[in-house]
Amino acid sequence: MLLVLQISEATMSAHAFEVLSRARDEIVVCHTAEGHRFKFFVVTNAHGKKILSESIKVIAKEGATHTPEFFSGSARAFAITVAHRSHIID
Repeated sequence: MLLVLQISEATMSAHAFEVLSRARDEIVVCHTAEGHRFKFFVVTNAHGKKILSESIKVIAKEGATHTPEFFSGSARAFAITVAHRSHIID
């Protein structure tokens, strides 16, 4: 089996985040190396399940090497994992 990754995909797997806060209605995570903060909001979908909203509040760290958009997919994936484990979302 041959595994081919683009450079951006390979580097995305190394992104490390930490949880700054979590509550019933939101979770805030931070990229540990770059300092960008991502706030995700918990909403109830049409099926009555609690999920992370598509809207996100980003607080960019000035002087960071990469823009927050570079990390947004990884930040969402991390936030979803933490929110599931914390029973914040279904």
